[in-house]
Amino acid sequence: MSTDLLRTPAESGADSHALPQRRRLHGPVSTRRQRRTVLAYTLLAVVGFLPSLLAAGAGWQALGLGLVVPGGGFLLHGAVGAAAMLLTLVALAVALVVWFGTGNVIVPVLVWLAAAGSATWWSAGDPEPGPVPAAATAVIVAAVALATVLVKRRAVARAHRLRAEREAYLPAEIAAYRARRAPDATGIGELDDKQLAHLRWLLELGLQPVGEFEGFDIVEQFQPSALRYQINHVQYALAQAQRHYLPNFDGYLSRAQENLIEKLAEPKVWGYWRLERLWGRLSLHYDPAARENIMFTGWSGICLNTYSATTGSARFAGSDALEFTLGNPRKTYRHGAESFNRSLVENFGRAEHTLFPCEPNWTYSTCNLYGINSIASYDAAFGTNHLAEVREPFVRGLRTEFMDPAGNLVPFRSDHLGFGVPASTGVVFAQAAGWARPTLPRLSEMLWAIACREVFQLDEGGLERSLETLMKTDPGNYRNTGLFARAVIAFSAVEVGDSAVAKAVFDCMERCNDPVEERGTRRFGNGSTFSNAIAAHAALSRPGDWSALITQPAPASARTGPLLGSASYDEVMVARATSDGDDLDLVLCPAPTRTGPVDASLRLRRLRPGGTYRAVSPSGTTEFIADRLGEAGITVSVAGRCGVRVEPIG
Repeated sequence: MSTDLLRTPAESGADSHALPQRRRLHGPVSTRRQRRTVLAYTLLAVVGFLPSLLAAGAGWQALGLGLVVPGGGFLLHGAVGAAAMLLTLVALAVALVVWFGTGNVIVPVLVWLAAAGSATWWSAGDPEPGPVPAAATAVIVAAVALATVLVKRRAVARAHRLRAEREAYLPAEIAAYRARRAPDATGIGELDDKQLAHLRWLLELGLQPVGEFEGFDIVEQFQPSALRYQINHVQYALAQAQRHYLPNFDGYLSRAQENLIEKLAEPKVWGYWRLERLWGRLSLHYDPAARENIMFTGWSGICLNTYSATTGSARFAGSDALEFTLGNPRKTYRHGAESFNRSLVENFGRAEHTLFPCEPNWTYSTCNLYGINSIASYDAAFGTNHLAEVREPFVRGLRTEFMDPAGNLVPFRSDHLGFGVPASTGVVFAQAAGWARPTLPRLSEMLWAIACREVFQLDEGGLERSLETLMKTDPGNYRNTGLFARAVIAFSAVEVGDSAVAKAVFDCMERCNDPVEERGTRRFGNGSTFSNAIAAHAALSRPGDWSALITQPAPASARTGPLLGSASYDEVMVARATSDGDDLDLVLCPAPTRTGPVDASLRLRRLRPGGTYRAVSPSGTTEFIADRLGEAGITVSVAGRCGVRVEPIG
C-alpha cells in the first residue's frame, strides 16, 4: 500500500486522504464568526435586561426581554403571554426555514422585532411587573447556552472518536477499493438499447422549444427542485454521451443542448435571483453572475463549457452569448462561458475561506464542488489554466471550514453567523465522491471509502439493505421515492469504477423505482426529472467518463474529422459516431417510432472539399463526392442496428 495514504495535507498537498487534523469542531474562519455572533448576542442581551434591572416601565421591560428572547416580552402577561411566546417561536422556526431555503434574511429579523414590538404595545401603561418575567427569560437564555455547550462538547468528542475509527480502517478500505476498481474507460463506446432509451428521454426534454418546459417539474425555484438543476443535469448527460459515444455527431444531439442552455436565460429559470438579492442583500442589482450565486454560475458554467468542448462551437463561449432580462432594459445582463468562469474565479478569490455562497449568506459545499468542476471544464474547453489558481485554496477551505475533524462534510454554513449543520448524511459521502473525482481524486477516494464502510456496509454484506433504506426524499419533487439517493450513488459508483456497487444500485432502481418505457424513452416513473436526469447520466457513464469530460479537451478527431452533421430524429437514433481523422464510423438504429426498415437521410460535413468517398453499410456501398464546402447528403437503409462506414477513396 502507498505510504502516503494518510499523510497530512501539508505533506502531500491539500487533496489527500488525510482527515482534518485539528482539535476544534470548526475551522478558524467559522470559529471567528461564531464568536462574533455570540459577542453580538451578549451585548444585545445586556441591553435587553437593563430595563428590568433598572425597574423601568412595563413597556420598556417587554421590549428589552423581547430582544433577549423571541417573544420574551410576552412573559409579562402570565399564561396567555407564555402561549404568545410559543407562537412566536413557531413563527420564528418557519422564518428560519424560509431564510435557509431562499436566503431571505429579513423574515427572521421581522418576526423577532414584530414580537418585541407587539409585547411592548400590549404592556404599555401596565403596572411595573415583578422580577419573574426577567428571571424566566434569564433561565431560558442560560438553559439554551448550557445545552449548546453540552451539545457542542458531545459533537467534538464524537468527531474525534469517529476520526480515530476512520484513521484505523481507511488504509485497508482504500486498498480494498483500489483492488476492485475498474480502470477508467478509454476509446469511444457504443450505446446499447437501454442507454438509447435513456438518451431519447433526455433528448425529448431538450428538443422542445426553449420557452416550453413539458416534462420538467415546476415546484419552486430556490432549492433542489428548481428548473435550473434539472436543465443542468439533462445537459450534463447529453454532453457526456456526445463526448464518449458520439463525438462526431452534431444534429439533434447538439441542438438539444443548445435549447437547454438557452432555457437558462428564461425568466422563470433565473428570476429567483432578483428576489434573493432583494431580501438577502437588500440590493436591487441582480446580475446572476456578479457576486455569489454559485448555484447558477457553477452548475450552469459546466453546461456552457462542456457544450463548447464537445461540439467545438463558440456559440456560448463569449461574455455576451445569453441575455438575462426580466423586462427592464436598464437591468439586462449578458453572459456566457467566459464571464461565468470569471465570476467563479473572482468569487473564489474574494471569499475568506474560498468557498462562496449560493443564496446570499448560505454557502453549500456541494455547489462549490460544481463550481470547481466548472473552472476545470473551462480550462479543458478553452486551453486556460485557472484551476491552478484556485484549486489548493479551494480544497484547503473545504477541508478546514466544511469538514469536521472526522471528515464529515458540512453541507451548508451561514456566512453571517458561522454556524452550519453538524455533519453530512451518508448519501453526501457517495455523491461528493463522484462530483469531486475530476479535480480532487484523493479526496474522492477517501469519501468513497467511508461510504463503502459506513453507508453501504460492504464489510458486513449490507449493500442491498442500505440501498433500500437510504434517504427516501427525492429533492426534485419532495416525494418519498428513494430515486435521488440511488441515482447519485449509481453515478458515483460508475465514475469511481466500483462496478459491484454500481450493479447493485442499478438493480435496486429497477426493483424499486418503477421503470417506464414508452415511445422509445426510458425513465423511472416514481422519480423527479432531476433524479431521472442523474439516473440517465449514470446509465450513460463508464468509469472515469465524468472526469474526462471535465478535465480533458475533446480529441482532435472530434473537432476536425468527418462529422454526421444531421440525421432525422424521427428516422434514426445514432448509437456511435467516431472518426480517426479521415473516416467516419457510425452505428445507427431505426427510431422507435418506426416499425420497419428506414431509408435514413444523412448530412455529412467536414469532408475534403471535392473529395470522393464511399459509404459502406449492410445495404450496400454508395460512392459520392463532397461539395466545395466539404458536405454531402446520402441515404442509408437502416434495418435494425447497423454499422455505416464512410471513408475516402484514393
